[in-house]
Amino acid sequence: MKKIMVAMTGLVTLATIGAAAPASVVTPTTTAHAATTHVGPSLSVNAIYTSSAKVSGTATKGSKITVKATKNAKSNLASGTASKTTGKYSIKLSKKLKKNANVYVYATNPTTKTSFYRIVRVQAASTKAATTATTTTKSTSTTKKTTAKTTTTSTKKVANYGVKTPTGTWKSNTANKYSQKIVFSQKTGFNQTLYKNGKKVKTLVSYAKYSVDAKTPTFWKITYTPKGSKTSQTLYLRFTSAKTFKIVNSKNQVVAVKAGVAPAAKWTFTK
Repeated sequence: MKKIMVAMTGLVTLATIGAAAPASVVTPTTTAHAATTHVGPSLSVNAIYTSSAKVSGTATKGSKITVKATKNAKSNLASGTASKTTGKYSIKLSKKLKKNANVYVYATNPTTKTSFYRIVRVQAASTKAATTATTTTKSTSTTKKTTAKTTTTSTKKVANYGVKTPTGTWKSNTANKYSQKIVFSQKTGFNQTLYKNGKKVKTLVSYAKYSVDAKTPTFWKITYTPKGSKTSQTLYLRFTSAKTFKIVNSKNQVVAVKAGVAPAAKWTFTK
């Protein structure tokens, strides 16, 4: 009888060890996956004009930069590498671009091999360049008046308050006791949290991959895909300053929007 009990005890011990082993493997594997899924390069792109011969901006140091006419184009309009010391890049275009055409600028992280892209709309030739040419050929008082007027118009046209990326933490106004916090991060993606009376109520969006389409320098479309979802969603922003934006609809109109359990309200976010 004692021999039988000893044998059973040995079996129980083996079963316990066998059940515990996988648990020590799962945790690091899951952590590593989460760390690599959302790490992407940073990327900013300077304005592109019909007269532009190059595409320039900044990205994660050493990133590979490619410019395409469409999202899945096989050939590139330009390609190069961001500086390994400053992250700046300036790459030559293979041809002139047409007004209002969209170009896709990609950055590929040299370490993680993940990519991030921005869609940039081509603008008419820089007014500043046209003004300089006029001043060179004419020196009358009429020309000076025209130049001053043109400069003012150009400033309004390209005014973007210096905003090139939404990256950072943004906090909303309080509406019906509710408020929100939105975070755009190259590492953790798009995150949105709802609060009531200053206390967290619910995480609305977390670790969502996102891309930015600047319809104008101040009107942006954010397309994001929540973690674990195959369906993308959109969010429209209108910047009123470098550190303030409003939630708007696809027609750039301020509208009341629901956020989780919070009643619909007009939201303004500040950085």
